[in-house]
Amino acid sequence: MHELPLTHRIFAQAMKAAEENRAVRIDAVYLKVGEMRDFVEEITQKYWDYISKGTIAEGAKIRFIRVPAAASCSDCGEIFNFDWRTKEKTACPRCHGTDVSLYSGAELEVVRIAII
Repeated sequence: MHELPLTHRIFAQAMKAAEENRAVRIDAVYLKVGEMRDFVEEITQKYWDYISKGTIAEGAKIRFIRVPAAASCSDCGEIFNFDWRTKEKTACPRCHGTDVSLYSGAELEVVRIAII
């Protein structure tokens, strides 16, 4: 259900960009979405279709660019992908250090709006 308010925000951002660029139609909105985000493509598209009905964004497709979960090791600087669903503490594959921080995987941002 959290997709609805986020889809409203994405729609508002797309409409503002379209207005600023004097667009007559929005074809697609590209979202960078980290794999740790519980953001479902089908639900987002369904909400978009409902919200955009009767606007220049009607019929536009929401395109997801998925970003894997990655961590950065504080000890050696290694950046590595990890399984964020595991209950075990994430360790660096190079030095086996456990002082790591999230590098990617939590993103949710509009990266491109295709307009005509």
